[in-house]
Amino acid sequence: MNYYDKASPPTHLSSRHSKHSVSPLSAAYLLHTRPLGESNLIVELITETHGRIAAVANGAKRKNSAMKSILQPFRPVLVSWRGLGDLKTVARIESPTLALPLSREFLYSGLYLNELLLRLLGKEDPQPQIYSHYHATLIALSKQQEIETSLRLFELSLLNELGHGFTLTYDNTGYPIQTDWQYRYHPELGLMSKVGGKFSGQHLLAIANHDFCDKITRNQAKALTRQALAPLLGSKPLHSRQLFARRSSHNI
Repeated sequence: MNYYDKASPPTHLSSRHSKHSVSPLSAAYLLHTRPLGESNLIVELITETHGRIAAVANGAKRKNSAMKSILQPFRPVLVSWRGLGDLKTVARIESPTLALPLSREFLYSGLYLNELLLRLLGKEDPQPQIYSHYHATLIALSKQQEIETSLRLFELSLLNELGHGFTLTYDNTGYPIQTDWQYRYHPELGLMSKVGGKFSGQHLLAIANHDFCDKITRNQAKALTRQALAPLLGSKPLHSRQLFARRSSHNI
């Protein structure tokens, strides 16, 4: 049985829940932790059923805590919680498997995904498709598949699920993208034909077809998703990009 089979279908929290009632188990991943007192942690999780949630993991910093070994990035978990406010309390957490094996630039790429989700997802906004794309991308990174392809596909799917997606096959007037034309990207209008534009029609169509074999296509895809994500991320730099730049010969 796949561990997802244990998770409940997506549902919104009911107003009839009391602060003491416990949610059904949900598949989840840890995105971030921060200390709370001497023995507790505040954990940020992406869950399959409720999107991003923040919860207190009581005693998780104690040496003999069972939670301590489970609360690792990139480890699939099943979690339930209680509480009605923005900050829940972890009621139960278990893991059917070890953390996915990410190392070197694949690890930094995973940290980049986590930071994107922390910055862009609202709390308790169910996003099962984003969760599914995140899980699939972690699997690809754990198998050391091509990083830039994995990241660009995730970014494009994230933009789409957040309502900021755009077509790569038509310009803002509805005219099909032409291989020998140049285009620029506008955050509100999408792709616009422009002499001397940054993006070529040929490579935009390759991106649309998920064909990243050509280096120029990969570079244009990176520039395009960065430009599309920039208004959503704001001016605060991503720590994971800085870490990746320092530790790798590539950048994200």
